[in-house]
Amino acid sequence: MSGTEMIIVAFAAVIVFIIALYCGIRISNFRDELNYINAEINRTVGSERIHWQHEKKRLWLSLIPFYRR
Repeated sequence: MSGTEMIIVAFAAVIVFIIALYCGIRISNFRDELNYINAEINRTVGSERIHWQHEKKRLWLSLIPFYRR
């Protein structure tokens, strides 16, 4: 394996690591937010509950890339 190939492989490995780290952090934040919203849904009634259910829907839609409302 030549030096250029080794540099390309190392660069690709770093890129894959950064993407995996980003995904892990995003999933962790998503789960924390989802747990919070579910707790609020269980705690509230009436119009407040409808609000938190709407927030839960928005959170799920936030996973779709480039989705803005």
